[in-house]
Amino acid sequence: MADSVISLVIGRIVDLLKKNSVFLKDVERQVERLGNDLEWMRCFLKDAEQRQDEDARIRNWVSLVRAAAYDAEDVIEIFASKVEFFTKDKGLITKLTYYPLKIVNLYKIGKEIESLGMRLKEIADSREEYGINNLGEGITTHGEELQRIRRSSPFSEDKDIVGFEKITKFLVAELMKEDRNRRVVSIVGMGGAGKTTLAKKVYNHADVRARFNCRAWVCVSSSYDHKEVLRSIIKQLNTISKELLEVLEKMEEQDLEQRLYQDLQDKCYLVVLDDVWNEEAWDCLARAFPDVNTSSRLLLTSRNRGVPLHADALSIPYELKTLGQEDSWQLFLRKALGHGDNSGCPLDLEEVGREIARRCGGLPLAITVIGGLLLTKKRLKSEWEKVLNSFNTNLSRSQSGVSAILELSYADLPANLKFCFLYLGLFPEDYVISVCKLIHMWVAEGIMQKRDAENLEEIAAYDVEQLFSRNMIQAAEMTVDERIKSCRVHDLLRELAIRKAEDENFFQIHDTRDDEISAKSRYLAVHILHRDKNYFGTSTPPLRSLLFFNVHGYGENISLSIKSFGKLRILDLENVKMGNLPKEIGEVRLLRYLGLRDTSITRLPHSFGCLRYLQTLDIRNIKQVIVSNFIWKLESLRHLYANRIGSNAPLKIEGLRNLQTLSGMHFDDIMHNNMITLTSLQKLGILVDDRSEMDKLCMHLSEVGSLKTLHLYCTERRLWLSLAGLSKLRHVTELKLSGELRMLPPDFPPNLSRLSLKHTLLKDDPMPILGKLGQLSFLKMKVAYGGSQLVISRHGFHQLKFLELNSLYDLDEINVEKGALPQLRCLRIRECNSLKKLPEELKHISSLDALELVDMRVDFISGLDADMVSGVPNLRISFTERSRRLSLLEQITAHARVIRAAVLFQPAAQPS
Repeated sequence: MADSVISLVIGRIVDLLKKNSVFLKDVERQVERLGNDLEWMRCFLKDAEQRQDEDARIRNWVSLVRAAAYDAEDVIEIFASKVEFFTKDKGLITKLTYYPLKIVNLYKIGKEIESLGMRLKEIADSREEYGINNLGEGITTHGEELQRIRRSSPFSEDKDIVGFEKITKFLVAELMKEDRNRRVVSIVGMGGAGKTTLAKKVYNHADVRARFNCRAWVCVSSSYDHKEVLRSIIKQLNTISKELLEVLEKMEEQDLEQRLYQDLQDKCYLVVLDDVWNEEAWDCLARAFPDVNTSSRLLLTSRNRGVPLHADALSIPYELKTLGQEDSWQLFLRKALGHGDNSGCPLDLEEVGREIARRCGGLPLAITVIGGLLLTKKRLKSEWEKVLNSFNTNLSRSQSGVSAILELSYADLPANLKFCFLYLGLFPEDYVISVCKLIHMWVAEGIMQKRDAENLEEIAAYDVEQLFSRNMIQAAEMTVDERIKSCRVHDLLRELAIRKAEDENFFQIHDTRDDEISAKSRYLAVHILHRDKNYFGTSTPPLRSLLFFNVHGYGENISLSIKSFGKLRILDLENVKMGNLPKEIGEVRLLRYLGLRDTSITRLPHSFGCLRYLQTLDIRNIKQVIVSNFIWKLESLRHLYANRIGSNAPLKIEGLRNLQTLSGMHFDDIMHNNMITLTSLQKLGILVDDRSEMDKLCMHLSEVGSLKTLHLYCTERRLWLSLAGLSKLRHVTELKLSGELRMLPPDFPPNLSRLSLKHTLLKDDPMPILGKLGQLSFLKMKVAYGGSQLVISRHGFHQLKFLELNSLYDLDEINVEKGALPQLRCLRIRECNSLKKLPEELKHISSLDALELVDMRVDFISGLDADMVSGVPNLRISFTERSRRLSLLEQITAHARVIRAAVLFQPAAQPS
């Protein structure tokens, strides 16, 4: 990581020095020397990347360089922000008034840069003392050799499971045994052996779904929160509502246990407890699972054989062995070459390939990760031999083969991807990470290097794809167009990120009440809150990122001293209970990302206008957030997320050339601004009501050439709003309409390809009109139509690829004419309770690849036509509410054979 992280920091410093050369001209000599010293240091760091794992002295030396580089960046950025504050947008008299302060700050930065120069000289002189005096001289490192241009791979479902067929049948049979008592069926094995993958396969099995009318899945993990585990199971067994969430949040452990016990006591249930680390965790949970002669089962996975034996002494745990030689080879081929079944390996690669597969020791995780690495290489024997040789080197340093493979895969990452991967270690174990949020954080960190015409967010999204293609992250949720919406990190890979980062004091995770905040921490993730009001004690670490996770159950408002955060770039307080932000928040001038989602904050202080570097502001709260007229001052702002922004006067936003996303703005605020000046605006969400003149709004937005997505929120019930004028929006390709409309707009943007209708409560069948939108490829309708019939004509929807019908409660028939929907790839029907059957014409749509049925009535599922089922490659059925599962056993058994033959079942809730 030495070359990766520090080189990025040094590169940013050099850019800063150039950018602020006008401000720094009076200390030009010191600045030039600082830049030269840092560039010189970077040359030596290229070799330190490889050698620091071998020698603690080198790690110490690298740590000194890193601290100096970070301090240099902080000094220059803080100075630049102060000078901008003194001079930008000020009149002549004000500038003259501030001139003495500018001179004082120039003197101070000169002294600080001079001090940094002396410090770098001492670090350079200490190389001989640390025994690294020849560092970097004429050596070509393995890291340089491995860092080649990467190629992306397409997203697809991971179907590369091998060797689990017999095991799956055995475990399913164990779950189906005739035994009225509650039994525990267990899978044990080392990390990376595939326990979770196998458990999913069993959980999704058709016979299992037919047997148990009540199911849930929860990941326990090594640092589990007992109350959160109980809440997670309860949520899967009940219809989710605001009232339920509020009640669960207030419940203590004993109350939650009692509630879960009551939910399960008369059910034949199956609950998966994935990744249980110790007996204490089982003992805490076991009380909530009734044993009342209903043939219920618990499926448990653990690394510790003692846990399942403790849970059920009469049930022998299945010990998941490593893959055999042939299964390992087949999985290796799929991952390293992207081959399917029965595909061979090029003859010149087979020998070295089999040796690499053998070194993986039969561990699916190891094979998957090393395969992802090889997939980025040229298919040359010399390339594969380099990987094998590097693997041998890492193996000599590591305790196990899987550790060596993970180390090698990390070493192969380019510098920016190493930083991105390490940053993932800040998130809790098994945490579902929003990719959008992650991208904004990476951009705020300055990791992205702009390439060609791409914007920074596109580059960051590409890097997410690269980590996925290398199997360094797992996709938790995909979008319709097969982009990663959220992701997870396997616990072994997370442990690698934490180990690498902590070795070099890169970040700190605060996850026990006894943890002390290190005075050297630059990146801090808080996973547990102290009751102590003085959270940081006497420590004032030079934090750049401060992230809070899973602390929404904390009973009191927390307060943070802004004086401790002068160097902070990222502050994420999502779900943290707090009254209001400190008035001095504007003093954190380097802040680039501020997450205040679900914090109950209702007002932003006036000092916000000083945050000129702020890029992302997320204030999506239940209540309206009052904002004074300072947004126009946030010249670096790229994304502003809000549900509803309130103000006493029209908000000025014009001139924000970097703004890409803007939501929660009122119609009047939009109309008071010259929107053409927002030259980067791509996504816009507007609150409209019956006073909003939509035709004028569309004319107002028609010249915003960058605008692609428009979301109109109708803010009042029973408001029949006219939406005339949408045809003027030639640049808009995605339109979202939310709120009661009763009738469709008279026109639409001419280049519209994506349309979402939510709570529109249309009276007439919208399909005849929507079918005429020639470029429409995506249509989503939720509580959008109150009629009983939809008719899809053969004359329309020629480009439609995705169709979702969600919560159309009165819909009982879908009529699809012959030849209609010729391009349809995915049809999703969710909670349409009156629908009697699927349209017959579906079986003739050859392009249909996926049919997803979510929360549909079980008699609808049991009545599926066998011919139709067999004609769809992927039919996914999932139930997420208790009411949809209660009579599953009685109504679906007769059709289990048909469904087993053609349905790919998904779990009711993905592991969390």
